[in-house]
Amino acid sequence: MVLSSEFSSLNQKSAKAIEETEVAEDAEVTEEAEDVRLIPTPRLEWSLATESNQPEGEAGSPESMRTGWVHTAPQDQVLDLFRRLGGPEGRLPAPWWLHALHRGEVGTRAEAFRFEDDLHALLIARTGWVFVPWSTAGEIGYWEYGPSDRPPMSVPTTVTLTDQHPGWINIVPAQTDGSPTPRVPAPGVSELAAILPRIEAW
Repeated sequence: MVLSSEFSSLNQKSAKAIEETEVAEDAEVTEEAEDVRLIPTPRLEWSLATESNQPEGEAGSPESMRTGWVHTAPQDQVLDLFRRLGGPEGRLPAPWWLHALHRGEVGTRAEAFRFEDDLHALLIARTGWVFVPWSTAGEIGYWEYGPSDRPPMSVPTTVTLTDQHPGWINIVPAQTDGSPTPRVPAPGVSELAAILPRIEAW
């Protein structure tokens, strides 16, 4: 009986010791979990902000591509995040209009959207031009002139948007693979309309 009692007492002590060890280990795990901090990097945060939800079916216009946070959130919040994450210094990719808006060269985001829509309306009204949706970093896409894609050319004449000059439009002539990529600035939508016949003849 004495041996049985001692054995029972030892078992109780062992069980208590194991329980205390498990509690201590749980506390350590909890403490370690609390020490883990997920700090979003600027690029990840900006990537989420500029990500667009793809429209159902094929995107046929700039308007159908404007589904990201940068397109729909209040303008002052978008501009604030852009500046806070270092976008103006060129560390983050951003739509052409956001750079222009930051510099005060475009009055509002809505004004920039109207510009994109006017350019789109001009080009798709002409035979041969197609809109190419492209949702990288909040950009809406570009336009290609299909008939210019003929041998020896492998890349058709393209119209893109830019913040590098106040016309906001660059024309990239048809070219072959590996050739330099010249960009011809256009002074605006109405001026582009006047020179389109010449561009389509390149």
